[in-house]
Amino acid sequence: MYQTFATRIVSLVGDGITSNTIDQDAFTEWLTEEAMNAIDIMNPEMLISASSTHRLTEAEHLNDVTQNVNATIDSETALLVLTGSANSFLKVGSILAFKNGAALQPERVKVTSVASANIKIIRGVNGTVASPITAGWDVFVVHEKTFDTRKFKLLEVNRDGYSASLIPSGLVNQSNDPNSIYHATKRSPSYFVKSGNIHIRPLINGYEQGEIVGLTYPVVKYNMKSTTDLPIQAEDFIVTGAARKYLIRSMYEEFAQLPAGITIPAVSGDAANLTTLEDLDTDNTIDVHADQIEYDQWFATAAHFIEDEEDIELASAQLQKIGTYLQAHQEELATKNSVFSSALQKASTKYNWFIAQYDKLTLMYNEKAQILRGAQPQA
Repeated sequence: MYQTFATRIVSLVGDGITSNTIDQDAFTEWLTEEAMNAIDIMNPEMLISASSTHRLTEAEHLNDVTQNVNATIDSETALLVLTGSANSFLKVGSILAFKNGAALQPERVKVTSVASANIKIIRGVNGTVASPITAGWDVFVVHEKTFDTRKFKLLEVNRDGYSASLIPSGLVNQSNDPNSIYHATKRSPSYFVKSGNIHIRPLINGYEQGEIVGLTYPVVKYNMKSTTDLPIQAEDFIVTGAARKYLIRSMYEEFAQLPAGITIPAVSGDAANLTTLEDLDTDNTIDVHADQIEYDQWFATAAHFIEDEEDIELASAQLQKIGTYLQAHQEELATKNSVFSSALQKASTKYNWFIAQYDKLTLMYNEKAQILRGAQPQA
């Protein structure tokens, strides 16, 4: 039985990771990214074998402007009057079509200005011929049917069996002009890409179809066992690439748990460290309760016993207290140092394991990438 992609990723990374939990969203994201990488580096033969063809059978989608032609105009008139104000579909730059009942008329016109029901137009656009427009005809805004390539690896575009050549989107008017060297014809079609969408010229129709050949970048989910459309070599590349990303994230998570360094034991009172020394808060006063834990005043207290009180016994006891405190401080520091050193040693061992695994996966990743690229021409 085939394993899921998530199971294969965990298996590739190895059991050195503390918690091999499956992050469903992250696994899906990594697999999808690597599927795109796989498609982008595939050799032409592999791309063609995995490709699919999408057919465009209609060039236009029509939106009714809810108004009809008010008065008949001849083929030269550039003012179209509607029976009422058009809806929001109709605006400057719109391409209009007309229907007589169910019969779609051949001419297309382009709107240059809109003033309520009065529409100024350019006649016979998109390769059509101007002809009389009759009162009562329904008016429609034309939206060209295109193909979205933003998640698609495009290989070729054809029209009615003829290969279409790519032109800049700025040459679309020239592609409709018979006097232009960029004029697109049935036997020499062209296409351009605008806002990620493919437009074919001449416009397709029911019997002269467009063909878009390529591969859709798939969403590869963690619980899938196959990508279906991609070859097995691509799946190996995808899983290995996702495993590398999983390993890297696991390494960051592993070392984020390490202590930043040795924490110095706290010093009693308001002293910042053991070398900070202060006078007594009040001269010749050592019995204030709040001062009893003020380490930075203990030496001043000993000096007071010696110089002011001239009490050697109390001074010796005070110095012994200081010595005991310093010894406890050193022991606590040694313990913390031992704990940190142990953690650092374990981290070093784990780091070496991560690096070895990453190098291993990178070697596998590069080998599988080379398989997808195929034999490269010799320089």
